[in-house]
Amino acid sequence: MPAPVPALPRCDFPAILAPRWDDPCGRPATGQDGAPLTIAPGRRARSTEAKAARREAILDAARRLYEAAPTIEAVGIEEVARAAGVAKGTVYLYAPSKEALFLALYERTTLAWLDRLEARLAAKPAAGPARAGYAADAARAAAAAVVGACMEVPLMARLNAALHGSLEPRLDPDALYAVKIGMIERLNDIARDLGRVLGLPAREAAEVVPGLFVCMIGCHHVTMPPPNLAGLYERPEMAPYRLDFSRLMGNSLRDMFLGRLAARPEEPA
Repeated sequence: MPAPVPALPRCDFPAILAPRWDDPCGRPATGQDGAPLTIAPGRRARSTEAKAARREAILDAARRLYEAAPTIEAVGIEEVARAAGVAKGTVYLYAPSKEALFLALYERTTLAWLDRLEARLAAKPAAGPARAGYAADAARAAAAAVVGACMEVPLMARLNAALHGSLEPRLDPDALYAVKIGMIERLNDIARDLGRVLGLPAREAAEVVPGLFVCMIGCHHVTMPPPNLAGLYERPEMAPYRLDFSRLMGNSLRDMFLGRLAARPEEPA
């Protein structure tokens, strides 16, 4: 019988950059009446709500520019400021560097993805290990939930690939630490929900959670060329290299889940 795997520590979500979002998952900041907050370009944000709205506009501008750029390095703070309708110095009031800005975008995107994944896993039936053939159904259901969340938050895979590639070495260690620690409680929740779908105890499912990110990053790298190279992969002779992200990731996750279930020791009769 394998030794029990300790649960990931639970902790409160810390503040990373000030001012924070009213909603760290990226939904628009709203006033007391529930209407989305906006602030006119050129006016200084003074209230907490106005600052949240301005920070949202800055992050949204960074997201739009990044979606059209080949790399994070190709996006400049001056471009972000122009797209957000603010002065360059204003951007630095909300993020001390471009790396900090993209770390905040990564954080927002990942939390939104975790929201969608949690909802999709909750909609899946609990596994029935006593039923013959349950493992294949459970693995397919769990894989579909993860891939579906990625399709709903399409920037998730690219930002995670960038974080673990070019971005992380240039980040302030304390800022990265705060973001990573702040997500542990959410990852614990995902492990619990994933375990229910797969028929695994939460502690065993926690061992599988890192594999979600491994599959996501690897599948992104081999299926999603940067925008400036998209035309290259459309050439007929490049057909063998045109792989579908959702199909590849779904198959990879399914096989990973099946392998984990097959490796479990048999319950005593």
